[in-house]
Amino acid sequence: MPIYEFRCERCGRIREVIVLGGTCQPPTCEQCGIAMKRIMSPFAYNPDRTSERESRVMKLASDYLKDGKVKDAARFLKKAEEHLKTDTIKRASEALNKAVSDK
Repeated sequence: MPIYEFRCERCGRIREVIVLGGTCQPPTCEQCGIAMKRIMSPFAYNPDRTSERESRVMKLASDYLKDGKVKDAARFLKKAEEHLKTDTIKRASEALNKAVSDK
């Protein structure tokens, strides 16, 4: 089951979609109502660009937090931690998962 990421061309909102079948129709933006465009996941980037990938992951996690989606941010960082092993992502993931479990 691949996870695809989509971005709204108008407002920049990013959304993840789990694909159960063979095809994936672009979702519509919940805010703008227009079709979103598929973007490349940060995990698909060249592995020797660790700092760029880390920045991208932290921005996506920050976007979740701005929307008030703490559990989604914690889940995203936990998954990112499996693929991109940096101290920054590990600390952020641990902190968010602790905050979620304390609630």
